[in-house]
Amino acid sequence: MFAKTAAHRPLTGLLCALLALLASACGGPAERLSQARDLALSGHASAAFLEAKAILFGLGTQRGETVDAVRRGALKLAGDLCALHLDDPRCAARQYRELVQLFPTAAEAFEARARLGDLDLRTGDVKGALEAWRDQVAAAPDRSGADVAQLKIARALLDQGELSEARSAAAELLARWPRSALAPESALLSASSYHLEMLHKEAIRAYRNVADQFRGTAQASEALFEMGNCLVEQGEDDKAVPAFTAALARHKDPELVQFALERAQRRLALGRSVDPKNRAAVFDRVAQHAAH
Repeated sequence: MFAKTAAHRPLTGLLCALLALLASACGGPAERLSQARDLALSGHASAAFLEAKAILFGLGTQRGETVDAVRRGALKLAGDLCALHLDDPRCAARQYRELVQLFPTAAEAFEARARLGDLDLRTGDVKGALEAWRDQVAAAPDRSGADVAQLKIARALLDQGELSEARSAAAELLARWPRSALAPESALLSASSYHLEMLHKEAIRAYRNVADQFRGTAQASEALFEMGNCLVEQGEDDKAVPAFTAALARHKDPELVQFALERAQRRLALGRSVDPKNRAAVFDRVAQHAAH
């Protein structure tokens, strides 16, 4: 009867919310939670969130096994809706943190912990993200995802320039989860921290260890490539060439490796074909090389 204009769209969401509240008013908290989940599944995220918050408000300070189960479910639903459908990471973090605080050992709380760090990072709260990931690891080191959280800790510290701390976090992952699929990436991160700190000898040693320990992996090829770059920075093109050559096999960007390899080879050729005592010849060859 009426045209669907942009002005009417907000009323649609409000109407859904009111209908949900009216429909659930006669039911108990568990039934209302089930209806809120149905609303979420049918695509009415805002209405489902309002219903979840209404359920929590209605529970007040009541406690008990049944009440707590509903409270956990409502907090989890509210957090999931904010995180996944309403694009409100701060709202999601508030719901999840309350869930973790009230029910630290519940299954819903472990799932919430796994999301809290990423939500904090989305809002730019690196400190909060680190605390959340550390809490996730400390609360359940044997649960799936603990090694992922540990690697996120190491990466965040590396990005913050806290290189020694990043190495310690990476070393902890390797020590606690030596068979983790993330072990090669963690070892590579640790090696790169030495490189970023301009500790070339330590970086070369660490890159070589990654290449040897995780031979055949993409991380091993990346380690060989970065080891070559490290050697180039030290003026050791003769040692960089075999490192670049070995990296070619499995590197994700072989053209980049090939470019670095050819540059190192050209520098070697330039150095071998000119008598360094003949200054005129040296400068002439450098000019020719730069022209090409």
